[in-house]
Amino acid sequence: METEKITSDGGANLPDNDSKGGSKRRFFNPSNIIGIILCVLLLPGFFLSIVLLISSLGNKDLPPNCFGYTPMLVESDSMSPVFSEDDLVLIRNKKNASYSVGDIICYQSNSIYVTHRIVEITVDDNGNTVYITKGDANNSPDKDPVQIDQILGVYKMRIKNMGKTLLFVQTPIGMIVCVMLPFFVVLMLFIAPYLITNQKKNEENKQN
Repeated sequence: METEKITSDGGANLPDNDSKGGSKRRFFNPSNIIGIILCVLLLPGFFLSIVLLISSLGNKDLPPNCFGYTPMLVESDSMSPVFSEDDLVLIRNKKNASYSVGDIICYQSNSIYVTHRIVEITVDDNGNTVYITKGDANNSPDKDPVQIDQILGVYKMRIKNMGKTLLFVQTPIGMIVCVMLPFFVVLMLFIAPYLITNQKKNEENKQN
């Protein structure tokens, strides 16, 4: 006949359910939950900043892009109400593609980028296709026709009032304040409970 094994303290040698439950409770404590939520919110921004930084280092002749999309800061109201000053617009990179009247394109004009609508397609004296552009809020078309090799891509969407925020995040101080500091806080939220637990265990061992 099998007998139940009894431990030296008189109790049955049963599984230590309390310790397992305790480890689960430690894992799902409030600080870990907050850390997980912050990770979900901050990691996309951190990843985007790293991708844009790598892209800017790889091709210094073009603005940084992420998976074929270039974020641009709007600096005037020339395309209002489609987008306005301080908005962030996303440009889908389409170099040397075909464009139609009504498309909103982003093109390079000297050292700046302009995002305006195509109002006419014509040819220059050499027989090359050129695009006449105009801001929706402007009274007249842009001064110079746009050559195909000037065009960066096509406007896809805007994020209202987010332009300056993106520029700030890409600066060294912005990377520290908006990315590295929150990442450090998240890391500490995960590590702190275990450090506290280990400290308590060490104190208990010293007392024993």
